[in-house]
Amino acid sequence: MKDFLKHIYEQDYYKSDPLFEYIKEVTDEFWPESYPSEFAKRLMSNKITNYKLDEYLIATTEKQHFKHTSFSKLYKNEIEATTPKREESYSGEIAATLKAYGLDISKFWYLCLMIRDCVEGQTQKGCMVLDVTHRSEINKFISQLEPLKPDNYLDFTSTPNDFEMELSLKIKKKGSKYAKNITITKHSHTLLLIQEALESYLNSNTKRDLKLDAPAIGYKQVEILADDLGLPTKVSLFYRYLMWFLKKQELKKEFVSNDGIFSISTSRNLLATRMAYFTGLTDNINFLEKDGSYIRTYISSYEDINVNTINQYYDTKFQTLLELIQKL
Repeated sequence: MKDFLKHIYEQDYYKSDPLFEYIKEVTDEFWPESYPSEFAKRLMSNKITNYKLDEYLIATTEKQHFKHTSFSKLYKNEIEATTPKREESYSGEIAATLKAYGLDISKFWYLCLMIRDCVEGQTQKGCMVLDVTHRSEINKFISQLEPLKPDNYLDFTSTPNDFEMELSLKIKKKGSKYAKNITITKHSHTLLLIQEALESYLNSNTKRDLKLDAPAIGYKQVEILADDLGLPTKVSLFYRYLMWFLKKQELKKEFVSNDGIFSISTSRNLLATRMAYFTGLTDNINFLEKDGSYIRTYISSYEDINVNTINQYYDTKFQTLLELIQKL
């Protein structure tokens, strides 16, 4: 079964029309490389439900233009549905906007569906909260050394700023009353080189990693979400991931007149609003009927929220650690 799913993922991903092309872009920025294959497994095993594919197809284009290859059996009944629940006035509503940005409706659907699933896995009851990790502790140490760094630090002749600092270790044997203090260095240049080395290491390991992102505190102190996070938090995270992708898309010149006026709606916010509804993240009808400003109003108090949790669905490497913590 594992090899079969791997084949399905590779087929969709590497063929001339890879359905996971947009997913890969977002994954490269935010998530571990294992996420797309986990998404394929969850989709094929019917673990992702409550989406409104038929309504999405009405709003984007004709149903026969939807590409689904190895996922065809999963969507067959929905695509062949004859009578949509929504009024025909929604037909093609966001089709021109997707065309204006040159977006493929099938690839865009899979991207939005995966974002919705990732967000739900990130905000569920039982998720482990990673506020204090080895990564955050290293970042804290790096920031403490920042006052030493001169503006022209890249110039090898530059001298550190006029601060006295030293790096020392306090060593105390368990059960002992006495501690030993060891000075590692007081040399400012050495401290800056240590900072540079740590920054380089973190920059080359930006994705979540079991070694770097495990809790840096006692396991009994680790926080576990007691309840699901609220819908505004989920919509805010959905918006953040999707807008990162949409802001990278360039508007096609043929959709702009000579005087710079858009001939169709180019609202990225409208796309995000509709996709929050079509993917099933929310059943709030306002996401279907209101304009693109609705989503910004809805998440206005949550846009800067930071949700640093282990994803229940996708961070499979952390599950053993989570199970261990829950037994303590």
